[in-house]
Amino acid sequence: MALFEEIYGSYFQAVRKILEKAAVTAITEKDMIQIVRACAFEESPSSIVPKLIRGPWSSLLRREKGDAKAWRSSLSHSSLKTPLTGLQKAWLKSLLEDRRFRLFFSREQLDCIAGELKETEPLFDLSDFYYFDRYEDGDDYESALYRQNFQTVLGALTKKKPLIAAYESGKGNSMTMEVLPCRLQYSFKNDKFRLLALEFRHGRTGRPVTLNLGRIRACHLSRRLPPKRFAPESAWNAGRDMPSVQIRIQNERNALERCMLHFAHYDKQTSYEPESDTWLCSIWYDSADETELLIELLSFGPVLRVLGPEKFWEQVQNRVLRQHELLYRPLEDGEERQQPE
Repeated sequence: MALFEEIYGSYFQAVRKILEKAAVTAITEKDMIQIVRACAFEESPSSIVPKLIRGPWSSLLRREKGDAKAWRSSLSHSSLKTPLTGLQKAWLKSLLEDRRFRLFFSREQLDCIAGELKETEPLFDLSDFYYFDRYEDGDDYESALYRQNFQTVLGALTKKKPLIAAYESGKGNSMTMEVLPCRLQYSFKNDKFRLLALEFRHGRTGRPVTLNLGRIRACHLSRRLPPKRFAPESAWNAGRDMPSVQIRIQNERNALERCMLHFAHYDKQTSYEPESDTWLCSIWYDSADETELLIELLSFGPVLRVLGPEKFWEQVQNRVLRQHELLYRPLEDGEERQQPE
């Protein structure tokens, strides 16, 4: 499984991009750093670039003649696209049965993928998994209306176009609104998709709104043009005062890469502290996701330490104390041990 993970890993993709560009033109160390940051994480250049320039991967590059600060690819091919292995096909065949995965493709695309993989045995069966830490009233992914709305929302995000949606609130109130889609978010705990957007009235952006896709009754693309140079991610973050949590990540058990992958959907900033050989990371999150983030952080155990803010740290402390009490409190006669959260 290690090779399979590396082929789709951010490090592999970053090095591939560097070698493909270096096959066309000479690149500098600064160019490599920019490519790695675009493909991987903010701190990844400090790990990847030295290995390419003077480390164990240096045979992949050669010095440019007449320029000691530039490199070219040592490979004979400029394209490094890899064919699918049997393991990858088996993994894709399993994903094809995931109802959430299928939402991102049209019926025709799904039929095409299924046809290409018809002779492949799936790597695993979805019935092999039991989810004990999420709610059971998730979105109805098989609903024709839900699939249609999801595809429309996906199109609006891809084309950066405004969306008009007929929406029913949690209190049962119906409304029609025009929004600028910024991001599609999935909550594992609730098993639901949410659309993060900005209100859009008379050609002007308004306050941030969060729409549960399961509550959208109908939607279609608006004929109105979005603002010039509209950047969904920066526009969404600019309109919100998001809380953040600060953590310290130990340099052991591959903790940094695990954290970066696990919290990839959060906005974050990471810096390395050479004195303690640890990474300091700030994670910005939606207040509605605070409990979910708290549980995710605790799942990393001692390789991750929450530094603040104080209210968040107190929640961590209270939850740990509660779990300790559930596990080690003496039982009364006939009482059964409760499972920790």
